[in-house]
Amino acid sequence: MQTDNFLNMKRALVLAILSVLMLSSCDNFEGGQEIPAYINFKGFYLEENPNFTFSQSEDLLTSDIRDVWVYVDNDWIGAYPLHLEADSSFSCSFPILKEGEHKIDLRPGIIYNRMNNMREEYVFYTTYTDNLDLIPGQEIVIEPKPIMYTNKCSIPLKETFENYFVNFEQADVVGAEPLPMTIINDSVKYGNHCGAIYFEDGGHNKFITIDSIYCNNTNGIILEVDYYSNIPFEIGMYGRSQSEEAYKYISAVRLTPPQSGKWEKAYILLSKVWNTLGYPTTFKIYIEAFNPNNINNSFIHIDNIKFVQYPNK
Repeated sequence: MQTDNFLNMKRALVLAILSVLMLSSCDNFEGGQEIPAYINFKGFYLEENPNFTFSQSEDLLTSDIRDVWVYVDNDWIGAYPLHLEADSSFSCSFPILKEGEHKIDLRPGIIYNRMNNMREEYVFYTTYTDNLDLIPGQEIVIEPKPIMYTNKCSIPLKETFENYFVNFEQADVVGAEPLPMTIINDSVKYGNHCGAIYFEDGGHNKFITIDSIYCNNTNGIILEVDYYSNIPFEIGMYGRSQSEEAYKYISAVRLTPPQSGKWEKAYILLSKVWNTLGYPTTFKIYIEAFNPNNINNSFIHIDNIKFVQYPNK
C-alpha cells in the first residue's frame, strides 16, 4: 500500500537522523542564518479525551513515548529521542534554524513491536502545537504537554482485567468448556488486577479473545499491551479470508522477557498480519506462551490491552 511505502521511507530517514544526531554540527547549516534557536522539550503525558464515551481510567491510559517528531511551519525537521532524567522526567534539546515567529508541531513518537528500527510518530495521539518566537542562540523550554487519543480513532477492544468478565479464554479446547484467562491482584503496575498465563507442558498455553473484532479500515491497526514476563510469548491474529474455509493463527510479534525485569509496554503493528489473512472484516486476537528454556515458575502478566484503529465510514 502507498501508506506503508511512505512510512517505510520515513522510518529509514528517522533512523539515519537518530544515528547521527549527537554528531551533527551547526557549522554545516545552509542559508544565511548560521546560529540556530534551541528548544528544550520536557515530554508528553497522556490524558483523557473528553469526547470519548467509554471510561478512561488511569490504568487504561498507559504510554511509552520515546521520541518527539518536530515540524516547523508544517515541514518535518526531525525526530529526537526523549532522554530519561534522574528525577524520572523526560527531556530533549534540539536546534531549529529559523528566526522570528513560527508554528511548531510536536508529535509523540513510539517504537513498534519493541524494535528500535521501527520508530514512528504515533498517529493515534494528538499533536502539541504552538507559535514560538525563535531567537538565534537562545533556548525555549517547553514543559511537559498533555496529549490524548485523537477523536477519529476507535478502540473496540479494551481489556484492563478489572471486571469479572474477561475477554480472553483458552484456545483450541476440545470436549470441554474453555477456561478464562486467570486474573491476579499481585505484581500489578496499573489498577488493581492484571491477566496471567502460566506455562504448562502439554497444557493450554494459548488464549484468544472471546468476542471477534470488526475492522474494515485500510490504514494502520495497532494492538497496545502492557506486560511483564519471564518467558517469551507471541501475539497475533486468528481469522480467515472470505475466499478460504480454514481459520489461521498468524503471529505479529514474539515478545521476550523485559531486560529491565519490570513492566514494559508494546505497540504491536498488525497491518501486515491482517494483509496475510486477506483483510477479513472480523478476526480475533490471540496470545500464546512459550518456554524454550524450561524455566520453572514461568509466567506472563499482561494488562491494558487495546486494539486501536481509524474505522472507515
